[in-house]
Amino acid sequence: MKTDRIVHESSPIPRFAQIEPIGRCNLACRMCTVNERIDAVGEMSIERFHSLLDQMPGLETLHLQGLGEPMLHPRFFDMVELAASRGIRVSANTNLTLLTPARALRCVSCGLASLSVSIDGASREVYQSIRRKASFDKVVRNLGRLMRAREEQGSRLEVRGVMVLMRANLDELPALVRLLHAHNVAELLVQRLSSDLEQPGLAPGYIPIRDYVRNAQLRGGDFAHAQQVFDEARKLARSLGLRLHLPRLAPRGEAPVANNEPPADDTLPRCRWPWEQLYVTAAGELLPCCMVATADRATFGNVFDGEAGSALQARWYSPQADAFRRALASDSPPEVCRGCALYRGTF
Repeated sequence: MKTDRIVHESSPIPRFAQIEPIGRCNLACRMCTVNERIDAVGEMSIERFHSLLDQMPGLETLHLQGLGEPMLHPRFFDMVELAASRGIRVSANTNLTLLTPARALRCVSCGLASLSVSIDGASREVYQSIRRKASFDKVVRNLGRLMRAREEQGSRLEVRGVMVLMRANLDELPALVRLLHAHNVAELLVQRLSSDLEQPGLAPGYIPIRDYVRNAQLRGGDFAHAQQVFDEARKLARSLGLRLHLPRLAPRGEAPVANNEPPADDTLPRCRWPWEQLYVTAAGELLPCCMVATADRATFGNVFDGEAGSALQARWYSPQADAFRRALASDSPPEVCRGCALYRGTF
């Protein structure tokens, strides 16, 4: 496939967008950069959010979450209602630690189509070793609170668990399947912890996070045992009627490698995020993708700078965006992409 065709074939503003309502989180998970980010943080105003929607008249799907915990935003549910009123399917992620009875009711009545609940363990010890500042007991209580509200209101809200898989919690996977099923959650998405902080010139605050991820992520020597756990969890999920989505243990088309080294460049799957999906931070930075996460690593520019009503389109077609897409479509992708799990096909 020629580079020029890749760069220009998906030029319209995408029908899918991910918008970060708030750039802060109440937790301090060791694998997350949210508390070390050096780009502008804060929360997006409802007026700016409204303006973004106006600039995307063809938007069909919106994921209303970024690095921050969306329920910290005082008008998160108003944002959901605004987008849903335009016929947009809205989803979000939450760590579920801030779910009050009132928020549980809003979750099932505001027009939210799908809510993913981050839960990385089935025991207090393992979960709290990963999700620092979180209470496992509170999260389980809040999950029950959410599912009861869903049942009582006859809501069609889709609720699924999301697990970040690493060496420390691998063996908890079957028990997590049981835990979610016991709370009437019908789906579990498992994503591998993978370091995408490998580019040169990494900000000092990110280095401990990168080193933690390198040590915590599954390695080649873990793959045989991981496959056994996957088989057990898959069989259990099938017997319970729970939909289980498991990650690859190696890049597409390859067997797992013993030393967990990336494959040669000519075998790397290409990522299509910057053509087909759109990501805006709480501060208005248009990023190449969700994995970049912070503007200090890469950005196409700020959508709140420039002429009102057209700044998003200007950034989407900016020289920075064009140069990034051309590099990504070539055999020399941007540095920020080379260690990325999405680019390598192991997410």
